[in-house]
Amino acid sequence: MKKILALTLTCMLALGCAALTVPKTVASYSESPAVAAAESTLYLVPGTYMQGGEKVLNTIASGAEKLSKAQCDAIFTDNAYRCTLSKGAALPSPTSTRVDKSGNSFTFNGWWMIVDATVTYFDKVPDFAGVTFLYADWRADLSQRMDPIEPDPGVVVEPNHYMMVTHADGESEKISLRKASTDINSALDLGYGMPVQLYAQFTLNPGDKFTVYTTGLTDSETPVKAPYADKNNQTRTITLEANGTGTNNTANYLSASGFNYRENPVLTYIADTSGTFNIYLKFFGAGETMNVYMEPAA
Repeated sequence: MKKILALTLTCMLALGCAALTVPKTVASYSESPAVAAAESTLYLVPGTYMQGGEKVLNTIASGAEKLSKAQCDAIFTDNAYRCTLSKGAALPSPTSTRVDKSGNSFTFNGWWMIVDATVTYFDKVPDFAGVTFLYADWRADLSQRMDPIEPDPGVVVEPNHYMMVTHADGESEKISLRKASTDINSALDLGYGMPVQLYAQFTLNPGDKFTVYTTGLTDSETPVKAPYADKNNQTRTITLEANGTGTNNTANYLSASGFNYRENPVLTYIADTSGTFNIYLKFFGAGETMNVYMEPAA
């Protein structure tokens, strides 16, 4: 396993696409079968390219099972394969018919993912829990993946969805939120073409507070506070969900009262002890309603 500094991957990863991790199933509603079946799965994404105005799919001949279009759509990943090899086994090499302007074939340079803000390459099936995505690095020149890419200190990439947590000791923390499909058809799509939820895992201490920021609620390309209320509408609604049996209730951990919904939609952690949680967020009614479900992490 080798690492390089992570920053701009546009040139290096000519055939890649954005990564995604699918959350554990939330008991308060059911996930789509494709998402629910994705637990503890390694996905290999060999990439695509355009030729003559048509999309061409790179392929994996063995050691992986190609997903259908519906399965790929459910995990927001084009041309994905489910790895069928055991942990520690050598990863398969994908194939591509792509050539550059000089007729040189693109060469497979390894499987990568971002680990702790670093591009990490894998030669064998990683020993990771949950859902993992590895992406093919294709190159049409002789550059080597171990050559460091120096970061540009002037470039700061902000996440589209995040929580800003203010801990009781005064320290602040920004936690990125990921997206996944949901079978709640009335949920907003946040610009992804289908109903989605946002999710993350994080630790809270008694008295911690956080505010959610997300794109897709307005025409703005930068995140806004959620739930959203425009200047003509003072209404914001935060709904704290429970699971179907009532054995887990978000209201036991969070309070959404005691603040100005129009200006400062803050959630407060009210439990007596610290805990690590999975949180799931869905939006309704032009972003004026945010449903929150939180469960202790397994």
